[in-house]
Amino acid sequence: MLFRKYKSEISIEELLANPTAPLLIDVRGSTDFDPSIPGSKRVYLLDIEERTREFEQRFATQMATRPLLLYCAKGEGSGYLVDLFSRKARVHNLAGGMASYLATISRLLHEHPYRDSAKREETMTQLLMALTNRQTDPATFATIIDRLLRSSPNPEFRKLVAGGFNSS
Repeated sequence: MLFRKYKSEISIEELLANPTAPLLIDVRGSTDFDPSIPGSKRVYLLDIEERTREFEQRFATQMATRPLLLYCAKGEGSGYLVDLFSRKARVHNLAGGMASYLATISRLLHEHPYRDSAKREETMTQLLMALTNRQTDPATFATIIDRLLRSSPNPEFRKLVAGGFNSS
């Protein structure tokens, strides 16, 4: 990501470096069948906008130890919400939103050197389903991401394994 559009924004790469660090909040007004980042909770954008303080209180315990990462379809609606939170809350916007997440995951899946080339498509489909299902176990999510990053031909992705999510 060359520049950041919003004050407190993290890139997809920063998320993938430590995918279970932030508390993920999906603010899209879509259905439960839409792809989501594993472990995310769905809270509609307008519900947060109208009751930001109530939201901070509801998630105060989790936010004390983990930064909050909001995402929407393209990062615009969630970026707007970041400024509504109090200064004490560590709230970030996911740059590019779900569209950027899906593009990055797709790239990693296509670059991955699969052991059994005959089952490549089937394996890719299973992994994609796990990486876009909010019910996927966080440990499973982190393991899949770790393996995809480690095996990527892109040195920038491989570097992320040693990096991590910067929650400051």
